[in-house]
Amino acid sequence: MTKRTVFLLILTAISAISALRCYEGTIKGLESNAQTPKKECGGISNYCIQRIDKKNGEMRRECSSWSDEHSMEEKCPMAGCHFQTKDSSFCCCQFDECNEWKGDGTEFKVGETVVQKAVPSAPKLSDVVMPTAASRKNKNDDDTVRIPTTPAPTRKSSLVELP
Repeated sequence: MTKRTVFLLILTAISAISALRCYEGTIKGLESNAQTPKKECGGISNYCIQRIDKKNGEMRRECSSWSDEHSMEEKCPMAGCHFQTKDSSFCCCQFDECNEWKGDGTEFKVGETVVQKAVPSAPKLSDVVMPTAASRKNKNDDDTVRIPTTPAPTRKSSLVELP
C-alpha cells in the first residue's frame, strides 16, 4: 500500500472512532420524558441540537454541524438552551448523547428519561373487569381456584441428651 492509502485508512478509522452520538427524532408533547433513538453522527457533525417548538408542542433532536445552521444565533456558544423566545428554544452541546432537555429547556436528571417503547400504555376502561357484589354472592365453589399447600415442617426437640 502507498503512504497515501495508509494515511486515508488511519484518518477514516480516527473519524469513525471519534464520531459524535446524538439523540435523534421528534417528540410530540412538551411534557414528555420519552427518549429518542441514539444516532452515530457523520464525521462533519460536531454538535447535538434540540429545537423546542412551544407553539406546536414538539421537540426535535438531531446531529448538526456549524455549516448546517444558517442563522448566527443558532451557533453553539456553550452547552445548554440558548436563544429562547416565547414560541421556541434552541439547545446545543458537543459531547455524546447530550441533547435531552425538557420542554421548558431544563436538563433531565439521571434516570428521568424513558425509552419510548418501554412506556406502558394504560388499559382501556372497557378492558378492566371489576367484580361486583352480585358476582361475589353467586360465586360457586367450582369457580374457586384452590392452590395446594404443603404443611409446615414439624420441629424435633432441640435438646441434646448427654449420657
